[in-house]
Amino acid sequence: MSKKHFNPSEREQLSANPYVLRVSEKSITYADEFKRLFIDQYLLGRTPREIFEANGFDVEMLGMKRVEQCADRWKKAYEKDGIIGLADSRKEAALRPSKRPLSKEEIIAKQEAKIRLLEEQLAYVKKLDKNERRLLANGKDLNPSECFELIRHVVKNGRERMTRYFCDLLGVSRSGYYNYLRSADKRLARKQADEKAGDLIKKAFHKRGFKKGSRSIKMTLEQEYHTVYNLKRIRRLMRKFNLVCPHRRANPYRRMAKATQEHRTLENMLQRDFKKGIPGLALLTDITYLPYGNSQMAYFSTILDASTGELLAQNLSPTLHLPLATETVELANETEAF
Repeated sequence: MSKKHFNPSEREQLSANPYVLRVSEKSITYADEFKRLFIDQYLLGRTPREIFEANGFDVEMLGMKRVEQCADRWKKAYEKDGIIGLADSRKEAALRPSKRPLSKEEIIAKQEAKIRLLEEQLAYVKKLDKNERRLLANGKDLNPSECFELIRHVVKNGRERMTRYFCDLLGVSRSGYYNYLRSADKRLARKQADEKAGDLIKKAFHKRGFKKGSRSIKMTLEQEYHTVYNLKRIRRLMRKFNLVCPHRRANPYRRMAKATQEHRTLENMLQRDFKKGIPGLALLTDITYLPYGNSQMAYFSTILDASTGELLAQNLSPTLHLPLATETVELANETEAF
């Protein structure tokens, strides 16, 4: 607390101010309305001295130290508990409480004053919460740079003193925010370079009437435009300008072959031990290609007994299709070789 004492003339002058509730030789009790007014003006960028002088206080009489102490105390109370923290929680003038029962008029007046105070506090909190809710709603799912830009926009509209609070609200660092402000020229230069490179990438992307991926764009830039960009930069700019290369559709026949397991490999049970000594126990089959005529082809399917070397069935076809193999098996069945 300041060591400055007030003489009777100064106390009389201070008591005339509507924002002063009580004044003694050593202390001043300010109205809660002035504390809220002070926080309002401070958040708009005005200094404590300017606020006190604009509201009828002689700073030379009060002493700058007392003004700074009040400002520091009210700011801490506001940061901790909001506008409600500015209310004076001390007992009335720290005097001995009166034991006299209050009249009905005094009780009603006291309750009305309490209601007005709560209404003022609620209105002020709603005004501040509106900005906070808007900031939080806009700040969801944003990267740090976008959060910094959002804070810059809010602070620019008269909230210069709340930078730390907004950074904490969006979960970003204050040093990162100030670094973001300092690097504005670099970001502008990078944006211009990206736009120039983006124009070239768009031309390469649509070159020859079809869309391309990052590797094709890189080769097109080198061959057609004599420009070299690495793949990371090309992919970043493709994402930035929404350049999407269509993916080739899957071959339906390959998908069906995979689903039916047409080309699956079965267990090798013979282990090249073909001579079993028992006819019909191990059978071998194969299809031979037979070229003939003018670039024509025939297909010869056979079934052979591995033990005796006997040809059990044979089938010749001008086309290579599934019936060629199934018909060969049916012919072997008809000979009752199994």
